[in-house]
Amino acid sequence: MTLLLTGSDETVHGILGAMRFVSTGGASRAFEGPAADLVHALARTFDGARTDLDIGGTVLDADGVWASADEALSELCSALPDERARHEAMVAGTLCLLMRDDFDPAGEQALEAMSEAFGVDEEAAGLIASLTQSSAEVAGADLFRRFLAERSDESLEVISARIDRLEEPITTSPEEFDAYVELLHGSPEGSVGSELLRFYRHTGYEVPGAPGIPPLAVLGNHDLHHVLSGYSTSNNDEVNVSMFTASNSADGGLYYLAVVLLQWHHNLKISPFDPSTSVLDPDELAQAAARGATTTADLSDRSWDWQAVIPEDLHDVRQALGVSPGGTVGDGGAWDARGLGDR
Repeated sequence: MTLLLTGSDETVHGILGAMRFVSTGGASRAFEGPAADLVHALARTFDGARTDLDIGGTVLDADGVWASADEALSELCSALPDERARHEAMVAGTLCLLMRDDFDPAGEQALEAMSEAFGVDEEAAGLIASLTQSSAEVAGADLFRRFLAERSDESLEVISARIDRLEEPITTSPEEFDAYVELLHGSPEGSVGSELLRFYRHTGYEVPGAPGIPPLAVLGNHDLHHVLSGYSTSNNDEVNVSMFTASNSADGGLYYLAVVLLQWHHNLKISPFDPSTSVLDPDELAQAAARGATTTADLSDRSWDWQAVIPEDLHDVRQALGVSPGGTVGDGGAWDARGLGDR
C-alpha cells in the first residue's frame, strides 16, 4: 500500500497495471466493469494524494494496452523488479477479484500467471492457488482470517480451526478486559484514554473485548486509530480511517484495505467517484491516505505497544507519532455519526 504513496511513477503504474491485467482477464477482454472502476478509483485517489505523481497514460485507457498476455507480463516484470513491489501488485490484483460478485475464471487465471511470472515465494503462491480455486466470497473469508492472524498473537491455523468449529476466532480474557477498562478510566483529562472514553460514550459502542464484542486485539487498535486520526464513525469516515490505516501500515496495508474497506465496512465498493452517485469524497480519501503515509510510526505494527500511549496527552502523542492535522472531529467534537456528542 505504501508504495502507491511513496514509490516511483514506474512502480505505481506497475501496480495499477497488475490490477488492469487481472481485471481484463490477462489482457483478453475490455477494461470495464467494477474491477476497472476500482483501478480508476485508486488511481484518482493516489493522484490526489501525491503532487509529485502523474498517474495516467495507457494504464488507464479504455482501449487495449497490450497485444498479448506475454507482452503484459514482460512489461509488468520490468516495472516491478523487486520482491516488495511484486507482492504489493499481487495483493492489489486480488482486490480486482474481490470486486466481482461472480466467479471469474479468466481473472483468476491471470492472477496465477502473474504470480508465476513474478516468481513469488512458495507460501504466497499457495495463497494465490487457494484464491484462484475459490469464489470471491470464500477468498474474502480467507483474507479475513489472515487479517485476524496479522492483528493478533494467534496463528492462522488456530483461527481457522476456531472458525470451522463456529467459535470466536480470537478472544479477550476477563483479566485483560478489566485491566484495559481500568487503564482507560485511570487516564487523566486530555489524554488519549479520556478521548477514547468520550468516543465510546458518544457512539454507544461497548469497549472491545466485552462479551459479544469483537476482541481487544483487533478492534481496540482500530478505535485508537479513530481518535488519533480524528475521523468519526460515519460511513465515509469509517472508510477514511481504513484508508489512513492501510496507507500507514508498512506491511499488509492492501490486505487491510481488501478485508476492512471492501468487505466489512458497510458493503461499500470504491467507485469511479461520480459526484452524482458516490458516497465517497475522493479528496477526503486522498487526504486520509496521505496522512497515513506521512505518519512516522507504523500504528498497526504488533511490536508497537499501543496501550502505552493511553495515559499520555492526546496532542503530544499525535505530534510524537507524526500524525498531521486533519480529520473531521476537532477538539471537543462529536465522535458519533449523528453528532449526538454529550447529549
